[in-house]
Amino acid sequence: MKKSILVACVVFLSVATSFAASVTYSADDNTIFPNPERGFITMLEGHLTAKKPYAVKGKESTLDDHMNKDGISIVLVHYYLENFRNSSTLPDEVLNGFDEDMQVLRNKGLKAILRFSYINTTYVNGKGEDSAKDAPLDIAKSHISQYKSHWQANADVIFVFQAGFIGAWGEWYYTDNYGNQQSTMNESRRALVDALLEAVPGDRCIQLRTPLFKTGYVGTTDPLTAEEAYTGTAKARLAHHNDAFLERWGDMGTYEDTATQKPYIAQETLYVPLGGESCILDESVAAANATYAQTTAEMNRLHWTFIQNGYAPLITNRWRNDGTFDELNRRMGYRFQLVNGSYSDEVEAGDKLSVEMQIRNTGYAPLYNERHAYIVLKNAKRSYRFPLDVDPRRWAPNGEVATINEQITIPESIVSDTYDLYLCLPDAYTSLADDPRFAVRFANKDIWDAALGMNRLNASVIITGGQEPPANEAIDNTSAEVLNGQAFDLLGRPVDDSYQGIVIQNGNKHIR
Repeated sequence: MKKSILVACVVFLSVATSFAASVTYSADDNTIFPNPERGFITMLEGHLTAKKPYAVKGKESTLDDHMNKDGISIVLVHYYLENFRNSSTLPDEVLNGFDEDMQVLRNKGLKAILRFSYINTTYVNGKGEDSAKDAPLDIAKSHISQYKSHWQANADVIFVFQAGFIGAWGEWYYTDNYGNQQSTMNESRRALVDALLEAVPGDRCIQLRTPLFKTGYVGTTDPLTAEEAYTGTAKARLAHHNDAFLERWGDMGTYEDTATQKPYIAQETLYVPLGGESCILDESVAAANATYAQTTAEMNRLHWTFIQNGYAPLITNRWRNDGTFDELNRRMGYRFQLVNGSYSDEVEAGDKLSVEMQIRNTGYAPLYNERHAYIVLKNAKRSYRFPLDVDPRRWAPNGEVATINEQITIPESIVSDTYDLYLCLPDAYTSLADDPRFAVRFANKDIWDAALGMNRLNASVIITGGQEPPANEAIDNTSAEVLNGQAFDLLGRPVDDSYQGIVIQNGNKHIR
């Protein structure tokens, strides 16, 4: 089905004159919609055996429920390896089961936050609170080594890793093998991080449970700078997760000194992601710490990207009832809006197409994984894609506006015709680049094309001096108008009265 393009303004001038079309875009501050690598998450767990090697496969209906209810785009997939904590070798069924799980997510248009651990309780064999039967370092490193090729092969559907492996729930506190109740880095923990940095795909971050783990590993309390970001170093890849959001005592020990560590996190999370869950189980704590104002202010300050949609129920139900949940669903992670744009409306092949636009990020956080932006010239018969020289990860959050001002060279091989303009931010991996579910939607009214995975810029450009279209090509019904009983497109071809777009009328160019 052909789509009509609504142009924001009507401009008349002679055919021979080139002009710039200016568009002001209407913001959509209310609609809740999914976008890749941000927002509320759900968690799926698997206690793995050779006969039951899955955490995701077989739970497709659960995923569908969360996608329909909360628009999730990422899933915390937690693998428990307690059945292998005394064995250095994982069976092939378990490793291949991971690949099958990731394929389920790929088929659903979802990505994973990955965590692996060996125990989900602090009470084992009569020992409690200060103990958790995790695996020793040599076995954990062996398992990491075996998973490496599988992680690498599925990097496209992995959003971020959580360090895991140590202690109860992989949260690095209660542990039998890594220095009990340590909030700072020691040699065994450092060795595990070394192994993860080597095995996890190099373009993915690894989240640590407290700020002190990162500062202890990198050897400095200086946060990431813009120059250090995205360089592939340990400092640029180690990120943060907080599984006690808004709890007492510095989020239950996440922060030992909030006066210094929260500003540190606020700067770090301009370049590496923060997410987690709230574990508040006390109504009085929820009433004191988790109001709409306090929750949104903290997420805004620390640039939260994701949080659990169902744990702890006391908190998430409270948020659903008081309006916090919807606000978080709109603003966690990035939320890009087109503000205005100006585009050449006629370009000769071999010359430059001018593109100037302002983009506001009203989300709490930026993008984190690499993603490219493209201007697309498209009509009913063909399309051309041109990369912009921008890094969308640099589009700062909380209302900051980024300006794009570029000149795009139009190749001489292009077919002369009229093209609608689109802005596209597909996934960086070729395996997902053509899947619109993994493309970024902008929060504006009447611009998103879900079938294409592109944002309409509500402007068109006439390309002249290029290749002639084939003589037997189907008539283009997107760039002419009925004139005095007969319609002509800009190449003089007759069209029918369904035509909308740019036309010639009485010697003038008309954008409808």
